[in-house]
Amino acid sequence: MSSFRTREEPDGLVIMLDDAAGLNDFRTSAFRDMLYELVEAIEMPRVAFNLSKVDYLSSSGVAILVGLKRRIDTKKGKLVLFGVQPVVLDLLRIMKLTQYFTFADDESQALASLRPVSTA
Repeated sequence: MSSFRTREEPDGLVIMLDDAAGLNDFRTSAFRDMLYELVEAIEMPRVAFNLSKVDYLSSSGVAILVGLKRRIDTKKGKLVLFGVQPVVLDLLRIMKLTQYFTFADDESQALASLRPVSTA
């Protein structure tokens, strides 16, 4: 059983956490593995990840997010984190990861930033 749900939108895949504990649980790799397998199965993943339920981010959670971004970047995709609570954003800022991740305030802004740039 995963602790997240997904929804396909025209601009990308939305990931919503059912329980934030899965992101921070260092004792099991099932959550991480399911998340990574999900994006690895997509040719060029465009992912909007809802972190609104996360009010604490452990080192395991940070590692999962960094690993997710690396996998998406390898496939020339894009990851946008949205709904990030101030305490989590502060932690990521202290770790200088705000330069690494892309952030949006809400789902519609996240999906808009996933849209391919028109070259016309």
